[in-house]
Amino acid sequence: SFYAPLEKVKKWSWETTWAIAGFFYWILLPIGVSLILLPNFHGFYAALDSSLMLKVALFGAMWGVGNVSYGLTMRHLGMSLGIGVAIGVTLVVGTLVPPIMHGQTAMLFSTRSGLLTMAGIAVALVGVAIVSYAGHQKEVQLGAEVKEFNVMLGLALAVMCGIFSSCFSFGLDVATPIRTAALAAGVSPLYARLPSYVLIMGGGAIVNLTYCFVRLAALKRLSLRADLSQPGPVILKNAVLA
Repeated sequence: SFYAPLEKVKKWSWETTWAIAGFFYWILLPIGVSLILLPNFHGFYAALDSSLMLKVALFGAMWGVGNVSYGLTMRHLGMSLGIGVAIGVTLVVGTLVPPIMHGQTAMLFSTRSGLLTMAGIAVALVGVAIVSYAGHQKEVQLGAEVKEFNVMLGLALAVMCGIFSSCFSFGLDVATPIRTAALAAGVSPLYARLPSYVLIMGGGAIVNLTYCFVRLAALKRLSLRADLSQPGPVILKNAVLA
């Protein structure tokens, strides 16, 4: 839902919008939350094993590839279809692969919790399909035009997005020691996974921001300076929406 307002940003290039929004989403917000949760922010991360942090950040970077293709999916398929296909693939891959990696495949089909998980995935996919179709029909009726609509490219990006976006789930799985450390530091079990978001989303931010700024520097039709040199009210409105 927090991506939805990006459709309303009209005066900036997609790259500028995605980069500025992402700076808040993927960097400032996770760090801010962890600063609030952890009694000793610097000491907490300094005590973590560097190889663990690198592994979690790498999964975050792979999630970042999915995040870039997520934005491009909406660009080429529209909001409803793009999000529907991408989230459907993410849901399946992100839910099923971690237990498979841990050798728990049989559990998915032989235990009550596993069967409930499979049923939940099926119901969720049906819901995603219905909502995506309804949203697309509404966009058509309202005359919402996707300027760069491309079904084949959009679907390919959506599937790619779904696979890579599920790496967020893998990152959380690998970051279990970070959750344990957060619990030991006195963080509530409800929020104990959030400190790992600094590394996961930080890795994703590097990929996203690099992609955006390379395009802004390399393509003559794009200009960060031109986007930010527009009248003050336009910049303020775009920044608030982003």
